Amino acid sequence: MDYLENFRDYLAHVRRHSENTLKAYIKDVRKFFEFTKKNISDIERSDIESFLKALSKGQITGDSPRETTISRYISSLNSFFSYLELSGAISSNPMERIKHPRIRRKIPDFLTEDEVQKLISSFSEENKLRQKTAISLLYFAGLRISELCNLRVSDISFIPPFLRVEMGKGRKDRLVPLPDKVVPLLQKYIDTFNPKIYVFENGKKHVHPSTVFRWIKEGVKKAQIKKDVHPHTLRHSYATHLIRKGVNIKVVQELLGHTNLNTTSIYLHVADQEKFDAVRKL
Repeated sequence: MDYLENFRDYLAHVRRHSENTLKAYIKDVRKFFEFTKKNISDIERSDIESFLKALSKGQITGDSPRETTISRYISSLNSFFSYLELSGAISSNPMERIKHPRIRRKIPDFLTEDEVQKLISSFSEENKLRQKTAISLLYFAGLRISELCNLRVSDISFIPPFLRVEMGKGRKDRLVPLPDKVVPLLQKYIDTFNPKIYVFENGKKHVHPSTVFRWIKEGVKKAQIKKDVHPHTLRHSYATHLIRKGVNIKVVQELLGHTNLNTTSIYLHVADQEKFDAVRKL
């Protein structure tokens, strides 16, 4: 489909979306046309509504999607048909008046500080230095899994200690200070493995996110932590612990690299959970 290739170029070079967004939008649009089996010029609003109804019933993805997933599909289709209207391929946008679902804000799961310590301590510096360093950076720098995997040796500063984190096309990179306790570990890792380009390398490429996920599962099992822990859990834990220690939410927003303060404000609710737990004891 030529329109889809042109749409990809538009997203990449005009809208300057990240590679992950490109893949998601293109996949979503393909799913829509697999469902409708219609030509672009024949698409009507009723086709959009039928697709979204099937999506919400789990007929598109195989299971009932979350509101955030449905909202992403709407964004994907809206961007696609807006592009077609802009390019003159269609005269009217079938996405007009299609609204996003109301998204319930779910309080994210996180580890206690003691659980974080147990997880990191489950790896020894002698035999599991790579795993210990990677998981320490996920927590102590609040990194996303993609940011950790794409972290380059040139992004590290030891004096003063911080990481430069790439924020994607069109967005300003952020600097994340490193706590003193993690600096010697990172220095030892660099001296031991001597990575050339990426901090965590696998041949000439960076380590795959699934590998880091496997490391975490290994540590969780060894530390006997009875929670479903994934890489983002450590980022949630980082933000939650900062808020609980009284760090200003604007500072936390900058450390996490959130463009919208509302995204960061969810951690205020996490911190409030302590109040509810205290009252329950009555």
